[in-house]
Amino acid sequence: MQANNTILEAPPKVGSEIQRLRLQHNLTLEQLAVKSGVSKSILSQIERDLSNPTLATIWRITKALESPLEDILSVKEGTTCFEKLSQNATPEVMSEDSGFRLKILGTLNTVSTVQWYEFTAEPKAELVSEAHGTGSLESLTLCSGELTVIVGDETQYICKGDTLRFRTDVAHRLKNEGKEKTHGFMVNLL
Repeated sequence: MQANNTILEAPPKVGSEIQRLRLQHNLTLEQLAVKSGVSKSILSQIERDLSNPTLATIWRITKALESPLEDILSVKEGTTCFEKLSQNATPEVMSEDSGFRLKILGTLNTVSTVQWYEFTAEPKAELVSEAHGTGSLESLTLCSGELTVIVGDETQYICKGDTLRFRTDVAHRLKNEGKEKTHGFMVNLL
């Protein structure tokens, strides 16, 4: 008779991720217990990986933390906390005139709420954007050069060191009308 050489993989340890999310939401164990319907003592045991919770229990906790169940279950113990992209691996988009270049610094899992970019704009380059949705806001900070920002019928000029925040729930344009290359950072809150 042959021995079974199957190695059973241990279930994922979700405790530290649940604790991280709880603290991120500024919740005490007691507050999370009330929100999730899972007792404070069980939550404490789960966070310390002293308990092997059922899927239903994890589901109730993730609903209370407003976090997708699959994110908590996919956390791998011992995985690295870094994601490094080389300069040529950082995704980039360009304006139609190819003079406005945006390096995408944000991650895919935040793209529906927050987007951030490093950008450069050659002289005379223009970036035309449609409305981003109700309540959206953009924040631009210039490291060098100058930029004209046109939102609807309003125009604002910014230069090196300035930060400009503006609504993006209407069409808007960014133009480098100067003679030097412009460099800065852009954050979109959607």
